[in-house]
This record gives sequence, structure tokens and C-alpha cells, in this order.
Amino acid sequence: MALAIVLAFLSVAATFIFHYRVLLWLGANTQRFNLQTQAQVLVIVIVLFLAHIVEIGFYAMVYSWSVSSLEIGVFKGAPVGSAMNYLYYSGVIYTTLGLGDIQPIGHIRFITAMEALNGFFLITWSASFTFLAMGRLWPWVSECSGSKDKQ
Repeated sequence: MALAIVLAFLSVAATFIFHYRVLLWLGANTQRFNLQTQAQVLVIVIVLFLAHIVEIGFYAMVYSWSVSSLEIGVFKGAPVGSAMNYLYYSGVIYTTLGLGDIQPIGHIRFITAMEALNGFFLITWSASFTFLAMGRLWPWVSECSGSKDKQ
């Protein structure tokens, strides 16, 4: 159990640090691309999407390692043996979709629970960052505020 707890918290820390670094990079560099403001928003969305894919892939590797090498749990239900199946499972958990066609058994359940919380937090963080970027970059935001109607 202790191994699963340590592995889960190390995974959360690694993905938080990675995501933080991606957000710092985006905040510092998107304006340097000399793109139109709407295109800058598109770059932000694409990079954040790719960051989430990397984080899902990281958890997929953690699951594979946890099952094959550390033996802290197994998966029941739909077969989970290939990299794509681990990636699928991780994506379902990270996005908190939770289809239930694959069930974790053993201490690996704790890692699954922490990935769900972590994914929810990181997706929300990305949405907040995108919202703030759009408020700064998107030209129609001032038009939607109704400030012209009050003149």
C-alpha cells in the first residue's frame, strides 16, 4: 500500500510540475510567435491539449509499470495488456469519464483515484488559463461586455 501511495503522489507531483512549466512557457512565449491574437489562442489550446495527452501517457506508463514490474494490482474486465489499452484506461480516468469497462484490483486503485483528481484539477487549470488568455487576446470580448450600449 505504501508503494502505491508514494507512486501516486510522485505521479501527481510530476504532472503538476510538467503542467506548470507548460503554462509558464505559454505565458512567456505565445506573443513572440508574431501571430494574430486569435491564432495565439489556438496555439495555447493545441499546446494544452498535447500537454494533457503527455500526462495521460505518463499515467499509462505508471499503470503498466505498476502491473508488470511492481505487481501492486491488476485490471479486470476488458483486456489491458497493450500500450494502447493502458493509454485508453488512463484517458478514461484522467478525464473522470469512468466508463467502468476496466476495473482496477488491488492497491493500484489508489493511483487510479489520484489520477482522476489530478486530471480534473489539471483540466480545470488549463481551462482557467485559456479563459484568461482569451480575455486578453480575443477581440470580441470588449464588444460582449455591453460597454457600447451604455454610451
